[in-house]
Parts: sequence; C-alpha cells; structure tokens
Amino acid sequence: MWSRAPLNLTIDAATDEPALPPVLNGVCVEEPFETAKDRARQRKTEAGDLFWSRDEHVANLAIVLAPEVDRSRAAEMVPLSMVALCDCLAVLLPPQVAVQTRECGKITVNVGEIGDVRAAISKSRDEVTPPDWMVLGITLCLSRKETDPEPGFQPDLTSLDEEGCNDCSCNRFIETYARHFLSWLAIWEDEGFRPVERAWKFKAEDEMDPDMNRILRELVTFESAV
Repeated sequence: MWSRAPLNLTIDAATDEPALPPVLNGVCVEEPFETAKDRARQRKTEAGDLFWSRDEHVANLAIVLAPEVDRSRAAEMVPLSMVALCDCLAVLLPPQVAVQTRECGKITVNVGEIGDVRAAISKSRDEVTPPDWMVLGITLCLSRKETDPEPGFQPDLTSLDEEGCNDCSCNRFIETYARHFLSWLAIWEDEGFRPVERAWKFKAEDEMDPDMNRILRELVTFESAV
C-alpha cells in the first residue's frame, strides 16, 4: 500500500501526540474518518496520513492508503485491520481475556463490543482498476463517560477500563495499534491474504473465514473519487 519504513516505535511520554513510526504522519482533527475521506477526495492528503482525535474516553483514528491492487483486494485491509486491532488489545489487556472479531466489523472483549472498523474506497471505472484512495476507520472505547449508563445496563458493551486496562491513554492505544497494523500490512504484502484469513478464523466468534462479499457490502462505502 506504500513503501515500508522500519517499524520501531519510540514512545515519548513528554509529548501530547502519539509517537508514530516514520511511515505514518499523525494529523489531529475532531472527526478523523470523515476528515480523512474529505481530504482524500480533495487530494489534500497522502498515503500514510493517520488522522486521530483527542478524547480520553473513545479513541478514533483513520489511516489513508493508496491501493496498488483492485478494490476487492483493497477490501482485504478491513479484516487485516481487525486482526491487527485484536492483537493490539491482546497486548494491552490482561492475559486470558477473550478478544474476538465479528463480521459486522465489531471487535469484542469477553463478548462485549469494544470497538469497530469501517472503510471507504474511492469509486473506480471498473473492478480491476486500483482505487485512487482508501480510508480505514478504527474506533475503540477506552472508558465510559460519567454520563453513560452503568455497565450493568449495557452488558453488550465494554471498555478497556472495565476489562482491566485502566491506564491506557488514547496515545498509547494509537501507538500500539500502529505497530500491529504495519506488522500485518508487511505480512500481507509479502505473503498475501492467507495469513490474515488464518488469523481471522482463529479470532472469529464463529470460527469461519472472513466473508469478503459481506465485508464489501456492509463495511465498505464507495465514495466519489473527487
């Protein structure tokens, strides 16, 4: 999707921005996914731009890609990003916590939904022409707001804080996710989609391979290129 740089991350506790590897460029905005799509349509962003927002309760980020493959293969980035999110949570959360994927784009921890992944791809003139751009959006609940209902009233939802990770800042999550996303992207570029499929099946609630037709239909929106 773009030229790879070393994946080493140097965490700088003194900064109020995520410490990202050189291949990613952090851009702080209020609405990461929508802003990334708008700027991609206007050709005012580049592959590797990572849009993020400051929020102590919910982490929102969007990554801009420049696909060099057709749109069906570009859509493989959706399950790839979900697998990367599962691996990221496995590092942040205590051992023995069940982190799983759902084909609706949701990520669950101990059955409770904690985050989701979605994507937008620019329309192309046919199915084999690579899209001009793609944006991946990732959302994760770090902790509940004081105004949110008590956990017992929403047993189908959860957060990092409720699952035993009460010291994870938004920056730390973004830094950790970036590392795992780039690692899986490198695997995909070198070995294709099969390793992602195997990892998905291992993490999926239904233990099935990802249904790419459903992912394209339900998780990917096709946007005008400009």
